[in-house]
Amino acid sequence: MISFSELLPEIKKRPTLYLSRYSIFDFQSFYYGYDLARNQLGLPKSEKDQEFEHFLSWLRERYKIETTQSWASLILFHSVDEKDALDRLFDFWEKFQNCDRASVAEQYRNQVSSVVS
Repeated sequence: MISFSELLPEIKKRPTLYLSRYSIFDFQSFYYGYDLARNQLGLPKSEKDQEFEHFLSWLRERYKIETTQSWASLILFHSVDEKDALDRLFDFWEKFQNCDRASVAEQYRNQVSSVVS
C-alpha cells in the first residue's frame, strides 16, 4: 500500500479524484479513512506514514496555539476558505519536506518520550 506521504503529491495534482470537494475537511476525512483502513488491515505504520504525523505536529508548533481544535481547523482559521486552507496545507507540506526533517522528527520523538515518562 502506498504511504500517505507518497499519495499527497497525487492528491495535490488531482484533488477531486480523491476528494468529493476541494476542501481541507474532505482532505482530513480522506486521511482519517486512509489511517483507519491501514489499522483495520493490520498494516504497521511505515516511516513514510509517520512522516505525515510528524508534519501534523510541526503544523501545530508553527501556529503556536494551544487548542483541542483539529489541524484542519487551525489551517482554516488562517485561510480565506476551505479551498485556500487545502492549498495552504500543500504549501506547508512542501516547506516541511524542504526543512531539516531529521531535527523535526527528533523533536517529535523527544515530546513523545517525555509524555510517556
